[in-house]
Formats: sequence, C-alpha cells, structure tokens
Amino acid sequence: MKIFISADIEGIAGVIRPEQCTPGHPEHQLARGLMEQEVNAAIAGAFAGGATEVVVADSHAQMTNLRAENMDPRARLVQGKPRCLSMVEGIEQQTFDGLFLVGFHSAAGESGVLAHTINGRAFWRIHINGLVMGETDIYAAAAAEYGTPLLLVTGDDQLQNWIAEHYSAVDYVCVKRAISHTCAESISPQAAQRAIAAAASTALQHRPQVSTTRLTAPYTMRLQATKPVLADLFSLIPGVTRLDAVTVAYQAEKMETLVSLLSAFSYLASTQS
Repeated sequence: MKIFISADIEGIAGVIRPEQCTPGHPEHQLARGLMEQEVNAAIAGAFAGGATEVVVADSHAQMTNLRAENMDPRARLVQGKPRCLSMVEGIEQQTFDGLFLVGFHSAAGESGVLAHTINGRAFWRIHINGLVMGETDIYAAAAAEYGTPLLLVTGDDQLQNWIAEHYSAVDYVCVKRAISHTCAESISPQAAQRAIAAAASTALQHRPQVSTTRLTAPYTMRLQATKPVLADLFSLIPGVTRLDAVTVAYQAEKMETLVSLLSAFSYLASTQS
C-alpha cells in the first residue's frame, strides 16, 4: 500500500503567527521542527497501518521546510519549486492508495488559524464550478484525477468543520482550537503526534467508498485578487478572462492545469511585493 503525504505548516499544533511560517525568521526554525514531528508521526502511522511506501511533499512557501536529516528514513521527500502539481507533486508518478494532508488550514475568507488559499497576499477568494475552494479541496481534486482518495486531514477545528461537511468519510485530527486568525489553543506537540500516528494507522483501514472530491470536469475557476494590479497581471496569461477590477476566470479540463495556473499567478504576484 502506497501513501502520499502533503505537508503544510499553518495547521501544525503550536503554529499561530505569520512569523512562524516565514522562512528566514527565527520563529520559523521552531515551527519547522514541529512540522517535521507531525509529518514523521503520519509516516510512522502509515507504516504501522500497512503502508509499504510513503512519499512526502514539502508544501509550504518555498517548499524547503522539512530537513531531510530529520525525516523518517523510510519515506521519500519531494522539495523545491516550481512544480506542476505544487502541493501534490509526485502523486502522478505512480498509483497511490491514499492521500494525507498534514498541517492544513481553512480557505481564504473563512474562519480559522492563518486561513488563506495558496497565496494570502494575492488571492482573496477562489471558486471552482461555483464552489468556494480551499487548499484541501483543490489538492484532493488533483489527487482524485490520479485515482488517489483523500484519507486523512490534520489542522484546526474550523477546517475540521469544513471536512466534516464536505468529506464526511475522511478521518480528521484536530490539533488546535481557533480563537482568531492569529490565536489558538493547541494541544501539546506530543499529544498531536500521538493522535496523528494513531489516525494515520487506522485511516488505511477506512478507505472511503465515495468520491473525495467535490468537483467534476470541466472546471471553471473564478479568482478574486487582493488588488486590481494583480488581476491586471493575471489577465496577461492567454485564456484568462477579466470579469471585473479584481476578478479573473479560466476554464480547464484538468485540475493539474488549474494548479499550474495558480502557481503561475502566485509567481506573478511576487513581482508586486
């Protein structure tokens, strides 16, 4: 049994401030250690549950948060960017039996600790086929195109409510209670690791019998940028339609295309920082 893990940082126990998520900031050094511990717990749980292979995609910021020397040596590690499938890069290389999303968070415009979608400085709201999309939704849909079901998600209680509403068959580990955008009550790192390891093990026995994507092709994406100049830039890409001062749209047959487009948008937005 082969498991793919995508690892973010905002949904990790003890992570509540932007400084903790910013590579180069002293607080990031502490947060990346907490991230490594939760990812290792998910790896250990997967192997305990019967996995024979585990691939981990480092999926925050420049995607170089996880230090190879600190990771469970049984897993393989995908790092760096740019990459076509972004947070699930590598899932297209072989057939995986399940996807874990560790350290994830709520969508932009929703309640939750450090809630955003892909690039909080550039994207205010993303809809696909009329539905609000968070990173869990986008990457679960991308994985589904390769036949990989979502099995487990970890993060705060607001994302837990989202998963319960939209993916009721998926297991969840809540590691903190959101109080505000930058405030939470976390369980201890040790408690989080124990809970994640246990859930990762049992999740392999609970493979959903229903689809773990909310979407079917073709896909129409509508993106609201945080300011008009970003929509100006996004509209330079062929096929992108300008809808109003801050909103652009795009149609695609594959989620992989939308993931690549969103990555390109994010890179363009960085020119305005």
